Amino acid sequence: MEDSWHQLQPKTTFLVRVVDRVADQSWQSLTQLYQPIIGPSATGLFSALFWLPKRGTYQRHATLLAELGMDLSHLYDARLRLEATGLLTTRVKMEQGLQSFIYELHAPLNPPAFFNDDLLSVQLLGMLGDSLYQSLVAANTVTVESDADEEDISKNFLDVFHVNAQKIMDVPDAVSSARQALVPASESAMTAAEPVDFDFKLLGEILNRSYVDTQNLGRYRSLLITEITMYGLDEPTLARFIGEATDLASNQFNPQQFKRLIADQFGRQSAPQTVSTATPSATPTASQSAGTSNQEAALIKVASTTAPALFLRAIKQKNGGFVTDGEQRVVRDLVSRQLFPESVLNLMIFHVLVDEDRPTLNKNLLDTIANDWSKAKVNTPQLAIQKIRERQAAAAKPHRSRKQPTVKETLPEWAKKPNEPVQTSGQAKLSPEQQQQLKKRIARLERRSQEGKED
Repeated sequence: MEDSWHQLQPKTTFLVRVVDRVADQSWQSLTQLYQPIIGPSATGLFSALFWLPKRGTYQRHATLLAELGMDLSHLYDARLRLEATGLLTTRVKMEQGLQSFIYELHAPLNPPAFFNDDLLSVQLLGMLGDSLYQSLVAANTVTVESDADEEDISKNFLDVFHVNAQKIMDVPDAVSSARQALVPASESAMTAAEPVDFDFKLLGEILNRSYVDTQNLGRYRSLLITEITMYGLDEPTLARFIGEATDLASNQFNPQQFKRLIADQFGRQSAPQTVSTATPSATPTASQSAGTSNQEAALIKVASTTAPALFLRAIKQKNGGFVTDGEQRVVRDLVSRQLFPESVLNLMIFHVLVDEDRPTLNKNLLDTIANDWSKAKVNTPQLAIQKIRERQAAAAKPHRSRKQPTVKETLPEWAKKPNEPVQTSGQAKLSPEQQQQLKKRIARLERRSQEGKED
């Protein structure tokens, strides 16, 4: 659906929903961390929507315009900034021919989550510079100093409560069901399942023989699933990375070091282990495979059996390129959102790099395609190929342009060059002698003009 500020009218109605709990810390994050990125207008719009009287009922945009003192185009720009930073979800619905908007507010991230977000933190650094950025990090980092003679005798969870360590790595169904119920309905239908070919029980058994605190590791389960899905890691390999990213003295797992170790090894490997002769780029483009079922099946098979990071590297190496750090972040972000199965993600990558012959993965383009496929509920490689065909057909379709009438411009008589004799309907042509005399007069005038410039 095409979207622009022209859709908004003062009489267009809207209502507000608050999805998350907005606490005092949220407002501090909004003004300290988000406002340098989104600007004061977007910050004001968030506050106005949150504190709007009777926000759960439909009201006209004229109310917002009057309260904020801005026009529709600036209101729309502020709305886009809130959407881009995850503070707002905008929905639209048509009822009896009238369009209405639903604005869902999301609480700002707390400072640790904000600074761990690659997009937000990098954008804030670019806006503020290194010095002010580090000051904000220090101001939002809680440090508690204790005396050297103080001894910590606090008990941990397992000292007080008895919990089966195996259940931490293999979450019970009741807990998983409750977590799924907390996911917004719009995302739960598209959430990808955990890797079916990965045995978390085996991972737990391997880690129980090491010094790794498996109970503490349970809180990073979503991170582990993302890395397993993205790189196709098996149980021993994942256990090795977890061990390398765990501090020997404190047994504390470092998630940032964990991601960095995997990314570094991925960058050092020369060829993917799961892709041999049937590399993605050895298959035809999605458009070519539209009429050849065997080629289409080959493409789907490779996309369904290869981890996204390895699939990406196979294409880049086939084309003589390499995977950039930015491309790894883009793919990891899509994997962590759990909107699509691996096969669909791989076909999205294939379409951008092979069908459209792009040298690198562009985040904005991938986000556009991902949003389109998410709305269309693309959850199988067959549906992905169908969407690719539709996209290519739309791109190949010539755009209609209104033919502009040809306007023949005629210079006025005074603008014509001196050596072009002016003709009028009642004027006879000059004789050869008269033309010769006219040329001499023009030559004398040009010499005088040149002599005057030299003087």
